[in-house]
Amino acid sequence: MKRITLLAPVSLIAATLLFFATLPFEQHFVLGLLHAFAEAAMIGGLADWFAVVALFRHPFGLRIPHTAIIPKHRAKLTTGIIDMVQNRWLTKDTILERIASWNISSALLEALSAEHNRTALLRVVRSALTEMLRDVDDERFARRLLELLQRQIHTDDLLRWMQAAGKKGMEGGWHRVLFTHAIGRAAGWLERPEIRRVIIGHLQRIAEQYADNPVRRLGKWVAESTNTLNYEDLATAIVGTLNDELRRMQTDDAHPARDDFEQWLRATVADLPGNEDVRAHVDRWRQEMLAGKETPDTLRKPIARMRDWALADLDRDDSVIMQQIGAVLLRAQQRFADSPESQQKVNSWIKTKIAELVERYHGEIGGIVERNLARLDDDQLVRQIEDKVGGDLQYIRVNGAVVGGLVGALIYLFKYAIS
Repeated sequence: MKRITLLAPVSLIAATLLFFATLPFEQHFVLGLLHAFAEAAMIGGLADWFAVVALFRHPFGLRIPHTAIIPKHRAKLTTGIIDMVQNRWLTKDTILERIASWNISSALLEALSAEHNRTALLRVVRSALTEMLRDVDDERFARRLLELLQRQIHTDDLLRWMQAAGKKGMEGGWHRVLFTHAIGRAAGWLERPEIRRVIIGHLQRIAEQYADNPVRRLGKWVAESTNTLNYEDLATAIVGTLNDELRRMQTDDAHPARDDFEQWLRATVADLPGNEDVRAHVDRWRQEMLAGKETPDTLRKPIARMRDWALADLDRDDSVIMQQIGAVLLRAQQRFADSPESQQKVNSWIKTKIAELVERYHGEIGGIVERNLARLDDDQLVRQIEDKVGGDLQYIRVNGAVVGGLVGALIYLFKYAIS
């Protein structure tokens, strides 16, 4: 560019020097030919210099008519550029035709197939999750969650969940473990001294009720006096008998009580949504739980613990959360790659949205061009144009000198030939 900038004035100076050097010898054929060439080259170079300069500014600062054309007609040029860019080069049809040829799904899959792109995507997801969790207000979140539960959780929902949990538990054999544990607790309960006293009290009342006439009362008195009727021994025998049976129920998988319990539990689970007693208890519990003053705090504590755990996990290189998200994204990517129908839907949806944006904001193209041009004053605009096309403009000056010189030489030869 710098060489071209110097070439134009150097060629003009060379033509001028050649003109004056050959001026005394213009009658000589060869030197006269050079003189005619130099004269025409000097005139052509000066004329083209004037024409080039007149595009951008007033030559020598003189306000000659039809000079400084670009600054003077800047508004018209801006309008023309806007019209050319918006209505000829980047028309709606041109843009939409170009968009229609895009295979966005293929480009998306190609980008996601690169490991560094997936890593970058997961890094963005990790950062977004971390910021989101840090901004969680435990108390506010708990209140909102409670409001959601109050609106959305109904008694029927709880009963269905209880029924589903019961069926799942029975499929996994949890009811057998529950039965064994409950029987073990019952056996331990029978061994407690206060239970033995209760049994003795019941036996004494039964004996009193039995002695409802003089003969039986006499018999009772005799039995108690001779220790034939010993309530503690009876209580011990009853507890022992019950404990023996309970232990058999615990250890014998074929004990009839187990089948009876399983049948009862299966029927109870199957009829759970229609059991009015259970429904009433569950509905009352639901209302008390959701309306309780301590419920928001009860919800807040596990929310805070889960948030703290999630933040600590996201801070680890081997984050469980990010591993799961990565696996989910990889599976989703594979399913998307194997589904031409899904790819077509994505292509159509994105292209439709882009087309809507083009339709809505196409007029902004002209506005962008106009705003960018408005940021430049006349001198800045001229410099930018000269920076882009200055080399070609300098060649115009050089070409003007060369072509002018050749034309001058031809005229000289023509005049010489006919003289």
